[in-house]
Amino acid sequence: MPDNVGGMPFEEKTIKVKGQAFRFRELSVAENDECADAAKNPDGTVNGRTMMRMMIMKASIDPKLDAESISLLPNRAYIKIYDAVSELNTIELGEEPEEEGKS
Repeated sequence: MPDNVGGMPFEEKTIKVKGQAFRFRELSVAENDECADAAKNPDGTVNGRTMMRMMIMKASIDPKLDAESISLLPNRAYIKIYDAVSELNTIELGEEPEEEGKS
């Protein structure tokens, strides 16, 4: 995965949980699609819990997380990681991307 396409770098975020650092990066559109496809139910709907875990695995940089390591996390740690990955891959309502960096 290239660091950027068209000069647009992927965002990264480091969080600490109980003193341990976890570093994550923003996903590409293709990676997000892969996560959604991997989380599809037989009826074609997407299992949101599975999709988020796929996104966490794909977004993790250091340490690199897999399904087993995620399942062993305390729930409060998982929620903090969930929030960080969600924030990296979501734009908040009211944000104006074209205004980013202007002050």
